[in-house]
Parts: sequence; C-alpha cells; structure tokens
Amino acid sequence: MPAKLWNRDFILWLLGSAQSQLGSALASIALSFLVLHQTGSAGRMAQTLALSLAPFVLMPLAGALVDRVSLKVPLIAANIARGLLQLTVGGLALAWSEVPLWVVNGAALLAGLATIFANPASSAAVPGLVPERELARANGLLGSVNQGLWLLGTLAGGWIVSRWSPALAIVLDGVGFLIFAALLTGVRLPPRPPAQAASGVLADVRAGLRLMRRSKVLSFVPVIGFVLNAALAPVMVVLPKLMETLGAGARGYGVYLALESAGMLLAGALIAVLGQRLPPRVGTTAGFVVVTLAYAGMGWAPVFPVLLACALVLGFGLSLLNTPLTTLMQQMVPAAYLGRVFAVLGAASSLGMPLALAAVSPLVDRLPVTLWFALCAGMMALGTLAWVGVVRAERGTAALDVPQEGAAAD
Repeated sequence: MPAKLWNRDFILWLLGSAQSQLGSALASIALSFLVLHQTGSAGRMAQTLALSLAPFVLMPLAGALVDRVSLKVPLIAANIARGLLQLTVGGLALAWSEVPLWVVNGAALLAGLATIFANPASSAAVPGLVPERELARANGLLGSVNQGLWLLGTLAGGWIVSRWSPALAIVLDGVGFLIFAALLTGVRLPPRPPAQAASGVLADVRAGLRLMRRSKVLSFVPVIGFVLNAALAPVMVVLPKLMETLGAGARGYGVYLALESAGMLLAGALIAVLGQRLPPRVGTTAGFVVVTLAYAGMGWAPVFPVLLACALVLGFGLSLLNTPLTTLMQQMVPAAYLGRVFAVLGAASSLGMPLALAAVSPLVDRLPVTLWFALCAGMMALGTLAWVGVVRAERGTAALDVPQEGAAAD
C-alpha cells in the first residue's frame, strides 16, 4: 500500500485518466455530428447512442470477470480496444469523408462492450493506488480534474468540429485511449486477493449480490444510481425546448451544461480539500439535498438566469453525492468483490435514463415544464428521505468481511 497520496502510480493514473477524459469529451460531440452530417437524422444519432449503452445490461457479468484477474488486464485491454476503434472510425472519416453507418454503429457497440469492463475495473483500482486515509481526497481529485478536462473537451470539441471536422476529434480520442493504456503499464497495483473456491461467472455474480444484501447501504446504492439518472431524463428532454422558448437557444443550453460541469469540478475540489473531514455518508446526504434544491429552483422560476444558477448548483450536488458514495463503497466492499459491486451500480444507473425517457416521452409536450422540474425535485426528496432512513438503520463504516464461499478467483 502506498505511503502517501502523491505517489508515482497515482500520478500516472491521474494523468492518464485526465487526458483520456479530454478525448472522450471531444468525441462525444464529434460522433453525434458525424452521424448527423452523414444521415441528417436525429433518430440515427439516438440509435448509435443506444448501441453504445446496450452492453451495460451485461455489466454485472463483466464485473464478475474483472474480479477474477489482475485489474490491469481489463483496464489496458479495454483502452487499447477503444483506442483502435476510435482511430478506425476517425481515420476512415478523414480518408473517405463518410463512414458506413454500420461501421459507426458496430464500433459504438464494441466500445460499449469494452467500457463495461473498464468502468468497474477503474473504480476497483483506485483504493490500491493511495493510502486508505487519502481515499476520499484521491476520489475528489480524480473527479475534479476529470470534470475540468471534460469541460475543456466539451468546449474544444465544438470548436474542432466546426473549424475542421468531427473525424479529427474522434482520432484524438483514440490517441487518448492508447496513451492511457501505455501509462497503465507503468502503474503498480496490489495483487488480487487469493481465490477461495472455484465457481462460475453467474455464481460469482450471485455471491456479489449476497454480499450487497448484507448491508442496507450497499443494497440501496443501485437504487440511488437508478433514481439519479431517471430524474435527469425529463430535465434533459425539456431543457432544450425551454431554452428555445426563452430565446437562449443552443448557445444558452451549452452555457447551462458548462456551468453544470463547473459545479461538479468545484465539488470535487472541495472534497479533495476536506478529505476525511467529510464523512462519506454525510457528503452523500448533503448531495441529495443540494440536487433536490436545484431541481426545485428550476421549477420555482424557470427563467434563464435562475436556470444557469441552478445548473451550477446541480453539478455541485451531483458530484457531492456521487464522489463520497464511491469512497464509501470502496471502504465497505472487500477488494475481491469491488468489480462486481460497482458493475451492479453501473448497470442500474444505465437503466434509469432510458426507462424514464420511454415513460415521459409521450407526455413531455402535454404537461407544463414546471411540473417536470417539480417531479424531479419530488423524486430526489423521496430519495433523500430513504437514504437518511437507510443510514440511520445501519450506523458505522466497518468494511464487510469476505464470505467463505463464492469468492473471486484469479
């Protein structure tokens, strides 16, 4: 275990993840415009996005596999795969001007498959990079730096797409993934916990779920991920239309998103400064309250200046909720189970938004905007009360011990 926060391995990880986040922000804009320019269809854009997210339902299986091997294996392999896929799509777009849609969609699907291994492995790796007492600061730093680079990439991505082409931004994203993979070869991670019993992948998933059921907090974590994303869905749908009504248009919506990212950056910086002085349960509770107030503010006065202020508050609250929650999970869950537990959270979170979008889409044009904001605020208020009840019912921060059966195998 490292003796200090700013050690060689954490610095390499921070640099790699930050520049990769920058590339992903560039590509998030570029890929949408690449499909839009080629097809002229927003529906085709949605199809590509859906294909990139479809593998997330398999994330618990991926998490079980992650817990069987050295974390560097899925991390390096996933970054190489995503890098080569982005270089292929971007390179073909530069060479041919247009890329067959089946190639773009196939790359999106394969990149999604790589991501379901990379995400739980990343969350499981951080506790091995820093001393336990510095885990909260490390997560705050990673969140703040990555969010800052995401904000920069979002702003730069629009400029690159308009000044040159979407293909260049996609190529840069591919290069970023390969750089991260190269840096990961120099990162030292603790060895995986020894195997306790041989078992199948489905048995490992069930063992992870049994572990989560031993804690009310861990059992509630997937609900948090689902509710957060479900609450965001109506806001994402009504805000662009509201911005048009207010005369702010796409530029105003871009400012809104930038301020939301800035709020996340500020919260990450605050958590990095406070470290252990902000107990994870307290931070998550405060995040719930702040997010609820942000949605309530949007519903109370849906005018442009208030919406911008609430965007900053919303981003701050989301990061204040998520970052301490990640730290709490890393502290409570045995290392042999981290991949599975974070994978369950990722799968639940990924389902929240599409299910909510499917539910609200027939009604979004029929009901007033203020009602949707009030609905989101109400969902978060109920989530706050439920979280407080769970925390009060399960006091203490002790880590769970490893069960005698169903443990991960190397």
